[in-house]
Amino acid sequence: MTVSSYRLDTVAASLVSRMEAARPFYAHRPDALEPAFTDIATEEIDRVIAEHDEIMGEPGYGPRLRRELLQTFLPRYLVLARDHNALEEAGYRAWMKGHPVARVLSAVFSLLAGLAVVRLVHHPAALLAMAGVVVAPFVPELRRWWYRRSYAGLLQSLVDDLGRIQDGIDSGAKAPLDRDPALIPAPAPALAPAAGSPGESPRRTPEKEPPS
Repeated sequence: MTVSSYRLDTVAASLVSRMEAARPFYAHRPDALEPAFTDIATEEIDRVIAEHDEIMGEPGYGPRLRRELLQTFLPRYLVLARDHNALEEAGYRAWMKGHPVARVLSAVFSLLAGLAVVRLVHHPAALLAMAGVVVAPFVPELRRWWYRRSYAGLLQSLVDDLGRIQDGIDSGAKAPLDRDPALIPAPAPALAPAAGSPGESPRRTPEKEPPS
């Protein structure tokens, strides 16, 4: 059982915290994001591996940790980070990026729409349409909250996936890449066909039919 400090999901969560602090600085430089974050991940992984080998004295864990974090975690995180940076740059797709003029116009349009509903629908429930006047100016904040909440959920799912991989490793379920070819037993040599009676031609072993 891997110590919690060196589990894949623990190290991945630490990387997310560190990278998220730096992510906004690459909003205008998306091409520089991958090399910068690869350096951050490599530096953190080297530190964790050195600490693990020194404290635990169990060699062989480092290559697996490095592979899963650099080949499984990092590419997925980079996609999420680029997409969220693009959303932030677009003002979370709010009208005019939430400019004050857009907020005022939204409130005016909501008021006009609410008055039209109240005039056409003669029912007290129609007054609910006037709620849009209050909500409209804060739509940019609501969109930002929604997208950030969704982004946090995606990051948590990524970390959880690393936790499931770690559980599989701890339970002994290794991926084919983890198998050492030197430890795989060689196939047993084929037995020579039994000799027949004198003068009899050797029997041929019928070939298997290909699967239909």
